[in-house]
Amino acid sequence: MKTRILLMIFVLVAVLPPVVQAVVLDPMTQGSILDQSRDPLIGPGRWHDERDTEWPQVTTTSVLKDSAFSAPGASTQDGSMMVDYGYWAEPYPPQPEGDPYDRVPRGYFEGTDYYAEPLPDLTGLQLTFWWYQGVGPEHVRELQIYSPDGMARFPVANGGEATPTDIHYDGRAPGWQFVTTDHVGHDGWIYEGDFDPTMVTTVDFWCSAWHQAWEDFGGEIGWQPIEDQLMPIGAPVYIDDLQLIPEPATMMLLGLGGLALLRRRRA
Repeated sequence: MKTRILLMIFVLVAVLPPVVQAVVLDPMTQGSILDQSRDPLIGPGRWHDERDTEWPQVTTTSVLKDSAFSAPGASTQDGSMMVDYGYWAEPYPPQPEGDPYDRVPRGYFEGTDYYAEPLPDLTGLQLTFWWYQGVGPEHVRELQIYSPDGMARFPVANGGEATPTDIHYDGRAPGWQFVTTDHVGHDGWIYEGDFDPTMVTTVDFWCSAWHQAWEDFGGEIGWQPIEDQLMPIGAPVYIDDLQLIPEPATMMLLGLGGLALLRRRRA
């Protein structure tokens, strides 16, 4: 009996570490994040602003920038990606091309050319990342993952300020925020089109400086704002350390399978 218990403990210890052992998909290392030209031969990184309508950038620079600012819990303290909303701050510099409120850092994980390694089958897996909340409405609104014929969206934040008396306050204090998504395929995600978790090649961080509550009044009235627009103040958003973690249920099944094999071998 003691031998069996020891074997069970050994197998569980051997199997359980992957439950908390995340795979770093992109540590957001300063100097190797951005691919502002959308050309992997120029690179060196995989991320560019999908909402920037000027390519190549001639008259303006990208709002995406390298930063030495790292999340305290990141796997490596080697910088982060900054979404620079500074064009909203006085004195107002020229605005970049595209929507001034919404910017979308897009990263390619296609497994080709300079975008290796490809993502695995994401069914049942979770993603984690850090992002920085300032004192304005600038925020990461959604994490979005794309397969060739569909997408899945995970809500992250909806703007808001850090002052509890503000009508936009949603409980987040300024500083680094750690996000763990629901398991891919579960109800915590919003699915569009023919989303295939086995063929995800693109990851988007939808960042927004827009916050205003709307309500659907139906009929011809439709959606209408029910509060004043909270204007951006130029606070940057930082994103760091995108990781992938396995599904605990899967790891438990592997552990039980290992125990069954040991029991059969003992018999």
